[in-house]
Amino acid sequence: MSPRARILDAGVDLLQTQGIAALTQPRVAKAAGLTQSHLTYYFPTRNALLLAVAEAAVEHVLAELGRAGSAPPAALGDQLGQLIPQQAPVRVMLGLIVAADSEPALHASLEAMILRIRQGIAALLERRGLDATPPQVLLVHAAVVGLSVMHHARQSEVSAADIATGTHELMRLLTANGAQRPAS
Repeated sequence: MSPRARILDAGVDLLQTQGIAALTQPRVAKAAGLTQSHLTYYFPTRNALLLAVAEAAVEHVLAELGRAGSAPPAALGDQLGQLIPQQAPVRVMLGLIVAADSEPALHASLEAMILRIRQGIAALLERRGLDATPPQVLLVHAAVVGLSVMHHARQSEVSAADIATGTHELMRLLTANGAQRPAS
């Protein structure tokens, strides 16, 4: 595994297990088994590290969701409900939003990441026979982000159950309201 990949894996792991405060260059370097100077060669600032970890976490989530192939829409809701509580992208995205207050150049990177997330959502919906119009994709994205933020704020069994209920209901509504494409 390359040093860059080790850094990103260590960063995602620290984020998932210890939260955004643990995502410092010294801690990530140590977790990756590298010196801090080696880490700063790849990621010269904490914000560069945050951005790279966010991108890696988003790609991990999209890959996990893509593994279900063309399962029915209800299965996507169930899969989202199980996967969201275990993943870190919402924490790092919130950290990047705060960091963008002092480093406005991050806004362009966040915009690109949001576009990538929506492309991934569109692909997931299409594989499950659902319409992937911009409004449908926006609705799924907003619901998933909202449920994720609420869960991370509460960190409880109730909030995890809310995610499962909310994602399942979202897929049911999309299917019931004609968002499902006719079979070919």
